[in-house]
Amino acid sequence: MRRLPPLNALQIFETVARHRSFTRAADHLCLTQGAVSRQIIALEDYYKFPLFKRHAKGLTLTAEGELLLPAVKESFARIEEISLRLTRQRTDLALKVPTCVMLWMLPKIMRFQAEYPDLHVQISTTWQHDVDFQLEPFDAAIIYASSPGVDVQSVPLFEERLTPVCSPDLLKDKPLAHIADLTRHTLLHPTRDHRDWKMWLAKVGESAAGEEAAGVRAVDAEHGPSFDTLDMATNAALQGFGVAISDLALIEQDVAARRLVRPFDTVLKTGWRYYFVYPDSVAHQQKLNLFRDWIAEHWEE
Repeated sequence: MRRLPPLNALQIFETVARHRSFTRAADHLCLTQGAVSRQIIALEDYYKFPLFKRHAKGLTLTAEGELLLPAVKESFARIEEISLRLTRQRTDLALKVPTCVMLWMLPKIMRFQAEYPDLHVQISTTWQHDVDFQLEPFDAAIIYASSPGVDVQSVPLFEERLTPVCSPDLLKDKPLAHIADLTRHTLLHPTRDHRDWKMWLAKVGESAAGEEAAGVRAVDAEHGPSFDTLDMATNAALQGFGVAISDLALIEQDVAARRLVRPFDTVLKTGWRYYFVYPDSVAHQQKLNLFRDWIAEHWEE
């Protein structure tokens, strides 16, 4: 049977290492300086080497202490993360949602919450479109990908369909009757590589001929400001700063309210989708299956 070092002493070691002082560590831990010192001595007795160098002006870690500290930090962080998951296992559902789908997702979450008030949905928004359940403290997530990935349960939500959008006021002075008219407008890009505009223009160009084809070639997709997320580019379009390329599902409400208009009919299907996912390892949890079944039934509403 392996004999582990005293865990309480390891926690005190991490605190002392952070503060570089027995006195400050004792104040932080609400212990006496003597109690802290005894724990460090016990840990040093266990390892048979010193962990700190004592100086008149404070403490520094020995080479062995420097080696031990990262492992202690990582271990306690992991324990804290798992403990958090376990304590919320029954009544809380921590959900990671990209900011670009939050406008679409929020009404659905609120309707679910109204139907199941005892299950508390904790929403964390992010510009990221993926999730690592091994490293991140989430029960489930909405992701954007070509496939849901491995070792997860998933519900496909909607396929990405891209089309240009802009404010109606933008077209009063500069109409968009033809593709070539885009040359008179600022293109707003939801990605730094401008791939969305490039792909959409390429699709238009496939069926274009003559003057229209020349108009497509005249549009320079390299120009225009780039944003970190689709919703940021769409928001810039709402404010009249240019023409953004956005997803049909995510602009549906703004188009219906005439806050945004679609100047062209061409829609690009990229083959990517938004998915609701959660790990296979927790597929038995009732709260996840409950939310999965509900979102699968109501996602189109």
